Amino acid sequence: MPKSPTIDEIAAPNVDALASALSHHFPIFKKAIATRLDEFGASWLERFEHEIATSFAGDKDAITRAAKAYGAFSLEAMRLQAKFDLTLRYDASSYEQAVSEVYSNVEYMVSTYLPALLLSHYLWPHHYRQLHWAHEHFIDKLRTLDRVRFCDVGIGTGFYSKEILAALPNANGWGFDISSASISHTKELLTKWCVMERYELHQNYVAPLANDGFNAFVTVELLEHLEDPQAFLCSLREAVQDNALGFITAAIDAPNRDHIYLYRDLDSIAKQINKAGFEILKSHNFPAYETKSQDETAPQSGCFIVRAVVP
Repeated sequence: MPKSPTIDEIAAPNVDALASALSHHFPIFKKAIATRLDEFGASWLERFEHEIATSFAGDKDAITRAAKAYGAFSLEAMRLQAKFDLTLRYDASSYEQAVSEVYSNVEYMVSTYLPALLLSHYLWPHHYRQLHWAHEHFIDKLRTLDRVRFCDVGIGTGFYSKEILAALPNANGWGFDISSASISHTKELLTKWCVMERYELHQNYVAPLANDGFNAFVTVELLEHLEDPQAFLCSLREAVQDNALGFITAAIDAPNRDHIYLYRDLDSIAKQINKAGFEILKSHNFPAYETKSQDETAPQSGCFIVRAVVP
């Protein structure tokens, strides 16, 4: 079997800068990039290099700050996972608490939360597999539409809106989030990728679009942040067209300081999706790693391609 390439064998100066910063500031993650390269190969490295070069505009100081954010965020996630193994419950008690401590905390969002999550799409194996799956089974499916008008609800970093707009020149998007930091981050990200002219940002909850309406939608790892995800899914169904195609994901067994609703398996998410009026076309769950014992949990990404059912 051929040996996987190394960072030195492929021109990836921005990934190399990230690897150096991680190794210096968080030695526990010094092998993270080499491990992902060995796992996913040269195509992962080339794609990640393009992501960092564009999203951080080659700014080495920004890359170092992102490395620090990723390290701090990931260490906290590891501590919370170990605690979750003992309690099987999330610490966050209410949506108001999450808003106060996270989404309205601009300094934390900008310095830690958003840059860490952006890097997680490549450095967390379950997030990268989710991204690859989304392209293969959702974004490619949208290519069959003459015109794509999608909403992204809970945009976070704006990453998935960027992926759709960059892949589909016929797509226009509308992003919704309550966090001013997410709104600003998304605008900056989409501007760097030269797709902002086909996108509108709204700092509120999704609402039906006038005229033709949304024929596609995305909501990535939002459900676990809500006290009543079922109510949200029902409101989302009302906001999109009949037969609209959607990509829905939710975190399973994944504690975080802003995670409220606990999903323990893929089926519990699927039941809520069906009840809201969506047909599941395809589903998959991606664990972050293999557990070593029955007492250990692993965070997972539960992913669904859905269609809005005609009443």
